[in-house]
Amino acid sequence: MPVLVIGLDAAWRTRMQHLLSLRGELDWLGAYAPAQPRNGANSPPALLLLDGDDPGVERERRKPQLPPPRRLYFYRNPNVDALRHSIDAQGHACLGKLDPPEIVMRAIRAAESGLFVVAPELLVESLHAGTGVPPPSPMPDPPLHGTPDHPGDWSSLTERQREIVHWAARGMSNKQIARQLGISPETVKTHLHHVFEREGVHGRMALLAAHVSSPERASS
Repeated sequence: MPVLVIGLDAAWRTRMQHLLSLRGELDWLGAYAPAQPRNGANSPPALLLLDGDDPGVERERRKPQLPPPRRLYFYRNPNVDALRHSIDAQGHACLGKLDPPEIVMRAIRAAESGLFVVAPELLVESLHAGTGVPPPSPMPDPPLHGTPDHPGDWSSLTERQREIVHWAARGMSNKQIARQLGISPETVKTHLHHVFEREGVHGRMALLAAHVSSPERASS
């Protein structure tokens, strides 16, 4: 996949250059400011990594006879407004400029499949924006409980696992949960993996759905 980086943020362009230019699975076309000449970029990009903080980046136009490239937007502060901008621009990702290399590569692979990538906590925040309902927040509520026949039943979990599920269902990342509980992010990840297997759910959004739809949550 031919990849081109465009944006005014020189530090971000340099970071993308270091992360991606030597990866053999990518056809690296370079990193440029919007009006900067592109040396040696003979093939059209299939994927654009764009500086979402740069208003001028949208002036980039593709040749009309070519299919539109997929777009990944990067922001200094990815928030709900940034997510809306990414969606309105028909992008395939709303990412942070300092996201780790593995996140960037996952987003690129997902874009190849036509998927949209965003951090779970930002998605949760966007679902609550404009609804009058505040997003889930890290408040010290009791551990989750439910009924034996309901997916919100966490009674078979250990106390530590219930604590982790409690915070994960509120959109907190592994690092945030680790800081909250005074444990390592890897320990959080391991506990969540065991919970997914034991409860038959697949990922954080399934945890969130189970929590929101539980009878206890609905009546609170």
